[in-house]
Amino acid sequence: MGTMLGLACDGRGSSTIRMEYEATQLEKQHVHSVYESTAPYFNEVQSKAWPKVRQFLLEQEPGSLIVDIGCGTGKYLRVNSEIYNLGCDYCKPLVEIAKNNKHEVMVCDNLNLPFRDQCIDTVISIGVIHHFSTKQRRIQAIKEMARTLVPGGRIMLYVWAMEQKSRRFEKQDVFVPWNKHCCLDVLPKPASLKILTIMISYRTQLQTKL
Repeated sequence: MGTMLGLACDGRGSSTIRMEYEATQLEKQHVHSVYESTAPYFNEVQSKAWPKVRQFLLEQEPGSLIVDIGCGTGKYLRVNSEIYNLGCDYCKPLVEIAKNNKHEVMVCDNLNLPFRDQCIDTVISIGVIHHFSTKQRRIQAIKEMARTLVPGGRIMLYVWAMEQKSRRFEKQDVFVPWNKHCCLDVLPKPASLKILTIMISYRTQLQTKL
């Protein structure tokens, strides 16, 4: 009986490991490799801060520490000069561009942030969470951000929404070829996004709900 139970546990463990591997490979192929290859164009296609994100940043207390998880080239790091801005991104080429733009940035993984508990006043995550390929990884990414917040800290999440007033999508994942000229002319507008601003009184509040 003990041997059979052990084999069952091993089977579930192997299945979990396999699913995690497949998730990371999917993200590597369809997210990380795309951003690495298109990084040189992002200074052109990402020029302006979205109004609601800009307003949120301008409302932060002077001297507070704000971390942009998935900062890209760092366009939100220059919105408010009265706060301490720090950016991080998984994509090294984007981080290098942000460094060249004189921003404080680093390469890191949203699932394992290099920050101690309760040390950040505000976190923003703009167009990042939907890139994780499973619900579990998305939850882990949000929990990891919540872990770093001081009591009373805040998170702003901006994510793509499948539900749109003007059109419907047949499925959640739609693969679209990168077209530089098209992207320069047709940029995503905040109206086409669902914004979720999470105000957290204590860092455990978000973790409890998840």
